[in-house]
Amino acid sequence: MTPDSYEKLIEKYIAGETTAEEDLHVEQYLRDNPADDSEVLLSEKTEIGQRIRQKLLAATTRKPVKIGWWVAVAASLSLLAGVIWYNAPGQVPYFPALSSIWNGDDEGFAVSNTSHKPQRLTLEDGSVVILQPNSRISYPDHFGERKRMVYLHGEAFFQVKRDVTKPFIVSTENLATQVLGTSFNVKSYDGAGSIEVQVASGRVSVYETSKTSGKNGFILTPNQKVVFDKESRKMELGIVRNPVAVKKAESAARFEFAETPAVDVLALLEKTYGLDIVVEGDVLRNCLFTGDLNELPMFDQLDLICKAVNVEYERRGASLFIFGEGCSN
Repeated sequence: MTPDSYEKLIEKYIAGETTAEEDLHVEQYLRDNPADDSEVLLSEKTEIGQRIRQKLLAATTRKPVKIGWWVAVAASLSLLAGVIWYNAPGQVPYFPALSSIWNGDDEGFAVSNTSHKPQRLTLEDGSVVILQPNSRISYPDHFGERKRMVYLHGEAFFQVKRDVTKPFIVSTENLATQVLGTSFNVKSYDGAGSIEVQVASGRVSVYETSKTSGKNGFILTPNQKVVFDKESRKMELGIVRNPVAVKKAESAARFEFAETPAVDVLALLEKTYGLDIVVEGDVLRNCLFTGDLNELPMFDQLDLICKAVNVEYERRGASLFIFGEGCSN
C-alpha cells in the first residue's frame, strides 16, 4: 500500500467510513508499528486514538483523561486484542457498560463497572475477575516477573490462575491479599468503614499494608473471612454467611442419619465444610441424631442438630463452639 493510499484509508477510518476489512488493515498496522511517527500518522494521530476508543467502547461511560496519542491507541488496541468480556462461559463476547482509562502510572489500566450487573474480565495470565457494579480495578499492561499486582476499589471475585513463581496480590486501601492460585472475594469500597475478604477455595494471606502494622494478618482457608475495621485498625476472623462444601459427600445418603451419635454427625459437617467445630466437655456423650440434612444450608443443618440434642452453638472467630445441657442419661 502506497503512502497516499494509506493516508486516504486513515482519513476514512477516522471518519468511520471504512469497511470491517479496512478496519483490520489499519488496526493491524498500528499493532505492528507501535512507535511509528511517519508523516502519514503525525497529522492524524490524536484522531486515530479517539476513533479507536469510540469504536471499541461505544456503549461505555468514559472519564475524561489526558493521555498521549500513542498511549490512547495502545490502550484501545489492547482492549481490542485481549480484554474480552462475558456474561457467562460460552456466551458470545461483548462490551458491556464499562469505563476504561489508562492511568499512566504503575497501576496501568483502570476498568470501572458502570452497569448494574457484575461483569467478567479475563486477565493476561488467565485469571478471571468478576467485577461488581460501582467497582474499579487497575492492573499493568503486563504483569512483572516476580508478582501479579492489581488494585481494587469496590468489590470483586477473583479466580486466580495458579503460578508459583508469581504471587497474585490484590491491593486495597489498607489491606493486601496474596495468593498463588485460588478463588476469593474482596470488598473494599471507598468511604466504607471496613474491608472484607472471603475465601471460596485454596488459601489466602491477608495482611495490613501499613508500615507500622507489624504482622497484623491472617491465613484464610475456605469458608473463612476477615473483616478489617479502618478506624480501629482491628482485623477480625470469622465464617462466611453461607459456607459451601469443601469436600462433597460421596452420596446424598451421607446426610441422612438414623440413631447416629451426634459427635459423628458434627464430625461429618466439620470435614465437609472445612470448619473447626469444638464441643464443650462431654455434653454429647449420650446424644443420638436422626434426620435428613440433605439440601440444607450448613447453618440450618447445625440448627437442627443442636435443637435435637439440646445444645447451642456460637461462633468464635473461624470456629464453632458447641455447649449446653445435652441429652439425659
